[in-house]
Amino acid sequence: MKQAINLFEKLLEKTTKRAYYSAQKEKRRILEGLLFSSSEPIPLAKLREILTTAFPAHSDEVKTLLTELNEEYLREGRAFQIDFLAEGYLLRTREDVYPFVEALHKDRRGEKLSKAGMEVLAIIAYQSPITRREIEQIRGVDSSAVVSSLLERGLIEPIGRKEGPGRPMQYGVTKKFLQHFGLKTTQDLLSLNP
Repeated sequence: MKQAINLFEKLLEKTTKRAYYSAQKEKRRILEGLLFSSSEPIPLAKLREILTTAFPAHSDEVKTLLTELNEEYLREGRAFQIDFLAEGYLLRTREDVYPFVEALHKDRRGEKLSKAGMEVLAIIAYQSPITRREIEQIRGVDSSAVVSSLLERGLIEPIGRKEGPGRPMQYGVTKKFLQHFGLKTTQDLLSLNP
């Protein structure tokens, strides 16, 4: 009888392990599908929220699963990786493959930012929150058209109003800006400051 109980316990343990590994594999598959389908970084909280509709999961487990996926991609020599950018996770092409992807899309690219656009964007990125008037004082020229262009492209956004006469609009950079320049947060700009 004792042998039968031991045999049953071993069988139960094997079945439990098999179910655990199967669930982990399915969780990674779901996360991979979410990342693959999004062109924008997905916050950890959103990934966890969606994953918990099928499986119980906490934030640390989701991070571990994302790390495991990245390790699998590296081990298998995949052309993509999971990066943490703009306060979220994003599936991106590896640097060594990017020139080929760039060649595919070179005709589809929109206009590049003008020198003035890059200048205003840098001022906003480093001085945020900042008003149009303050930008113009730094540059010494009218910047209305450049600010409008950056707003249309989604690289900057209004983030409030400055206290004082007229309560002018203040601007800051967007998550799209962070993603475009490969930054996790605006704090990463400090390491780029010459």
